[in-house]
Amino acid sequence: MAGSITTLGIGSGLDLQNILEQLKEAEMAPITSKKNQKTGLQKEVDAYNSVNTRLFSMKSKALSLSLESDFLKNKVSVSDEEILTATANDGITQSSHSIEVTQKAQYSSFQTDGVESAGAVIYPGPETGIESKTQSVTTESSTMTILYGALESQQQIDISLGSGKSLTQIIEAVNTSDANKNEDGEPLVTASIEKTLIKNEDGETQSIEYYIRIAAASGGDSADTQVSVADYDYVMADTTISIATADSDDPMYLSVAPGTTYEQIASAINNATDNPGVTAAIVDTGTSENPFRLTLTSKATGESNRITLQNLPMAEVSGVNETGEEVSLNAIFKVNGVEYQRQSNAGITDVISGVTLNLKKTGESSIGIQSNLDPVKENIISLIEGFNELVAEIKGSTSTDNASDTETETTKNPLSESYDVKNMISRLEALITTHIDTGSDYTSLVDLGLEINKDGTMSLDETVLDQAIASNPGAVQSLFIGDADEKIAGLGDLINTGITSMVSSQGLVSTEIDEAKTRMARLDEDIESATERLEKRYKTMTSQFVRLDTYISQLNNESAFMQSMIDSLNATKK
Repeated sequence: MAGSITTLGIGSGLDLQNILEQLKEAEMAPITSKKNQKTGLQKEVDAYNSVNTRLFSMKSKALSLSLESDFLKNKVSVSDEEILTATANDGITQSSHSIEVTQKAQYSSFQTDGVESAGAVIYPGPETGIESKTQSVTTESSTMTILYGALESQQQIDISLGSGKSLTQIIEAVNTSDANKNEDGEPLVTASIEKTLIKNEDGETQSIEYYIRIAAASGGDSADTQVSVADYDYVMADTTISIATADSDDPMYLSVAPGTTYEQIASAINNATDNPGVTAAIVDTGTSENPFRLTLTSKATGESNRITLQNLPMAEVSGVNETGEEVSLNAIFKVNGVEYQRQSNAGITDVISGVTLNLKKTGESSIGIQSNLDPVKENIISLIEGFNELVAEIKGSTSTDNASDTETETTKNPLSESYDVKNMISRLEALITTHIDTGSDYTSLVDLGLEINKDGTMSLDETVLDQAIASNPGAVQSLFIGDADEKIAGLGDLINTGITSMVSSQGLVSTEIDEAKTRMARLDEDIESATERLEKRYKTMTSQFVRLDTYISQLNNESAFMQSMIDSLNATKK
C-alpha cells in the first residue's frame, strides 16, 4: 500500500502499521462502494448493448420482409443438369419449357498435315542445283516480272536479264532497277541470295544450293505489300498469308520467308498485333510418324468466329462434315419445338425472357420457373428466433469462475427486473402478433403457425408455414407487404418501424446506456477525488504515527533509564 512504513512500531513496540492499515481500509469503504456501483452500471451497459444487437438483427429481418423484391424471387428446376443449366431473374412469370440441344457451339479450327518436328520448314526454299552465287544461270535473254501489291492495285516490275547472268548479277539488276521504285524513289522489293540445305535420308546435309529471295522492302505484313514472281525456278518470293474471322473488320496479313518453320509461324501468328482472334499451336498427336501439326483455333465459338485462310496449307477440321461441306458452328437447340441458333453455349438470355441458359451437351431436358419464397421463410424463422433469444437472454443468468477456480458464481441479467425492458418485450410481442386485414386469407403470423408459449417465448410450426407459403404465396406477401392502394401497412413495415423507435437515439436502449455512462463518469470523478483525499490523509496519519512511535520510544528509554537508576540505588543500600 502506498505510503506504508514497514518499520513503523519498532521503537514503541506497538503494531502501529496494522492500526494505520485498518484505519485506511475503513475509510476506503465509500470508495469501494462507488467502484461496485460502477461495475454494476457497466454490466447494465453491456446488457443493453447486447439487447441493441439483437434488436438490430430482428430489424434487419423485418426490413427484408417489408420489401416486395423479397417476394419476387424465383428459382429454376432443371430435369437434367448434365444437358443444361439455367438461372432466372426475379419477378418473371412462372412457366415451364422443354429444351432439346442438338448441337453445341463449336470453335472454328484448322490443321496442317503431320510433320516430323516442330522445327520442320513449312515453306522450304527451292532446290535449284545452283552451287555457286556467281554461277551463270541464264541461257538466253528474258524479262523477269515481279508483281507487287494487292490485286486491285498491283504494280508490275519488269527486270530485263541477259544471257549468262549469275545470281549476284540478277539481284543487283533487281535492286537497282528504276522499275523497282515507288513515287518517292524508294525500292518496292529487295532481292537477296539465300541457300537451301539439301539433306539425305538420314537428315544429314549433303550439299548447299542457292536461290534468289524477293521480299517487300517495307517488311510486308499487309495486302498492299504482297510479292509474287513466276517462271523462274531459282527465284522465290515471300509468301503473304491472310487469316480472318467472319466478324473481323480486316484480315491479318503475315509475310513469311522461305525456310520459316512451323514453330516460327505459330509464334508470328500469336504475337501479331492485328490477330483477329485465333490461337496457333504446335500439337504432338502421338502418332509414330510425323506426329507434329500446326493448328489454328478461334478464341470464341460460333459462325461469327469462323476462320478463313489464304496461302496457308491447312485443312478445316470443325465446321465441315465428312464430305467437306460447310456446316454451322453455332449452338443449335429447340425450345418448346422452336429451333434457335446462337454463337455461344453460355449466357443465352434472349430466348426465354428473364432466363439465362447454359448448354452443356446434346440431349433433351426441361426447365421450370417457380416462385422462391425460401428467403421469406428464413427471415420469418430468424425473426422469431431473434425474439426468443432476446427473451432468454434477459430472463437468463451467467456463470463466472471465481478466483479459486473451484466454484462458479451465478449472476442474473441486470435487466431481468427492469420494468422498461419488460414493457419493451411486451411491445415486441404485440408487434409480431399484430393483425393485418388486407382481405387476404392470412391476417397474422398465427395463421402461419405462430404460437405464444407460457414462458413468454414464441414457437413456429414450420409445417404450417410451408403449407401456407405453398398454397397461397400471394396471401403471405399481402400480410407482410400490406396494400399500398388501401394505405394498409404490412406486418414487415410495422415491426421494422416499431424496432426502429426502440433502437433510435431517443429509444429506451440508447437512453439507458447514455444515462448509465453519465453516472459512471460522475462515479469516476468521485472515486478519483475521494482517493486523492484518502492518500493525503493517509500520508498525514503516517507522519503522525512516526512521531508517535518516536515519542513512545523516547518515553520507554527514559523509563528504562530511571529503572536502572533505582535498581542501582537499591543495590548500594544493601
